[in-house]
Amino acid sequence: MKKIFKYILFAGLSLGMMSCDKFFDSMEGDLSKVAAEDLLSSENGLLALLADLYSALPGESLSDNDKYQMFGNPARDIPEYKSTVQGFWGYGSVRSVNKFLEAVDACYNDNLFDEAAMKAYKGEGLFIRACYYFGNVRTHGGIPIVTESLDDKYDGQDNIGLYIPRSTEKDTWDWVLEQFQEAADLLPEQQTQEMRATRYTALAMKARAALWAASESKYWNRAPINNTYDAVKKKLTYMEASYADAYYTQAIAASEEIINSGRFSLYGGTAPTDIATAISNLTELFQNWHAEEGLFGRSYKTGDANTGNNTHTWAPNQFTSGYTGTGTASYAVTLNLADEYDYYSDATARTRAGRKIQTLVDGNEDLYFTQPETEMTAAKVADYKHYASVQEPFLLKDARFQAWVIYPGTTFRGGTVYMEGGMVMPDGSVSVYPAENTGVTKNGVTYYPYGGANEDNSAFYKLKVDVNSNNRSFYCFTPRKSLDQKDDNENTQTPYYDIRYAEVLLTYAEAVIESGQGDAAKAKQYLNDIRHRAGFKDNVDLTLDNVLHEWKVEFPFENKWTNVLHRRRAFYNPNYAATVEEGSLGHKLTLIPMVDLSGAEAQWIFLRSLPYSATPAFKNYNGTLQVNAEDYYTQIPNYINNRIEPNNK
Repeated sequence: MKKIFKYILFAGLSLGMMSCDKFFDSMEGDLSKVAAEDLLSSENGLLALLADLYSALPGESLSDNDKYQMFGNPARDIPEYKSTVQGFWGYGSVRSVNKFLEAVDACYNDNLFDEAAMKAYKGEGLFIRACYYFGNVRTHGGIPIVTESLDDKYDGQDNIGLYIPRSTEKDTWDWVLEQFQEAADLLPEQQTQEMRATRYTALAMKARAALWAASESKYWNRAPINNTYDAVKKKLTYMEASYADAYYTQAIAASEEIINSGRFSLYGGTAPTDIATAISNLTELFQNWHAEEGLFGRSYKTGDANTGNNTHTWAPNQFTSGYTGTGTASYAVTLNLADEYDYYSDATARTRAGRKIQTLVDGNEDLYFTQPETEMTAAKVADYKHYASVQEPFLLKDARFQAWVIYPGTTFRGGTVYMEGGMVMPDGSVSVYPAENTGVTKNGVTYYPYGGANEDNSAFYKLKVDVNSNNRSFYCFTPRKSLDQKDDNENTQTPYYDIRYAEVLLTYAEAVIESGQGDAAKAKQYLNDIRHRAGFKDNVDLTLDNVLHEWKVEFPFENKWTNVLHRRRAFYNPNYAATVEEGSLGHKLTLIPMVDLSGAEAQWIFLRSLPYSATPAFKNYNGTLQVNAEDYYTQIPNYINNRIEPNNK
């Protein structure tokens, strides 16, 4: 057993949170040689085990879950759509944290540390265990709650003490919230090492979990589970609207304590002098860890060349010369998301002024092509709004769009982003997704249908005719938020925020508008503080639509919108299209920039379209995009051997 434990620990440490390195400064030798009894009987051993427990957290990771709703997609795949949320079924980790908590008590009783240290360690253990269970209940429903290591329950025969029944879903949520509060009451307000949980980390997680439970309760009937299942009859997968207000109350209280502490703020402040300053602040926020906004996360700034946040494959291949042919630009941003970002009225007044990118002269932006190669004709060119440059439609977009999304014509890593998909020839003929990237010279300048010469572009994937297409996208937008802005280093070390202060502010605002509790004036202020940080000067009303809009535009590529849809039972489903936050479109769209050389000067037009992978010519795509009620839960692993009820019987 000791040998097995050693190897499990060592593997866990190698995957642990990078900021935990300081935990081991005073330890000598190879950690893989530390015996189990030493780990559980010394403070250094406890710290090593604690690092392992952190590494198992089911946090919102940079795992691209946001690809799987309307706002994102794998760059070169058919449009996927599913309710992918980070779950957890790690009862081995639960056992480890229970052993840790037991060892903390034993070490304290042996006078290895004082009461303050004991409380802090216990608080971290309770916080971590509550996170495990939060990840569990949100995907599985009610689950077995195990609060001891169960070592004494193994009798070698029936082992009946090891089989713990599932609690109801409501009881599980209630227990998770109690655990976060107990952890908060034990944890210090500030830790000696960054990234370790504090009182405010636990409160922020409590607020997140409470809002999840409240939303699921209030909107349960948007996606009710088959009530003939035993799991529903026994309320193992069951919530109801009557539960919601009590959970909203807890979300408000936890958020309010964090806000009132005065310890946190929005990085860059709420009054940038101009749009460029707002863009600069929002870019910097994701280049280095900023403790005033970050309540929990990973800095990745360890100096270890092999450390990375796995975002390097998000960059367009044009800017990752070291990885040509390996499939960069793996994460696409849809036109659906780009259309969500508001425009400023102008660079000075900066009030909200429209949202969708204007492509047509008549402003009818509900139209889109399904087969642009044949549907876009010379006769339609005059219907399109013409722009003087390929980047013009985006220059008065919300600073968050400009800071966090790579768009056509922007500058990135010292170069111009070429993302175009066609050309209107000097004679007026139209070519969308041409087979050859042949340049055409006008007024002494050579233009290319894909934006740049040869392979020096990040333009659209053209199946079978482009040898470099593996590294391109079906879309003209890709993420910028967590990318290294200067280098194409495979091991980029930009930070990952699991919880930002902006989330706490929006949690408060949503709980207030949904429940009628709390301070509506403060909720409105917090909502607008987030907008003002992005450069807007006007105030919007506290409405549910405005709050949900901020969830969309403040947190792209951080997996928050996926979670909003999951907890609110709001993924796209044609049976509920009129009442859910994902809207009624049911299609992920792309924008195809095209240079028009038929006039006196080069101009650009933009076509709304299904991505090439969603056209009838590609893999017999049938356009089915929806999430069903049962997709909000995952199956209980190994339920027969665990002697517990499954979710689907």
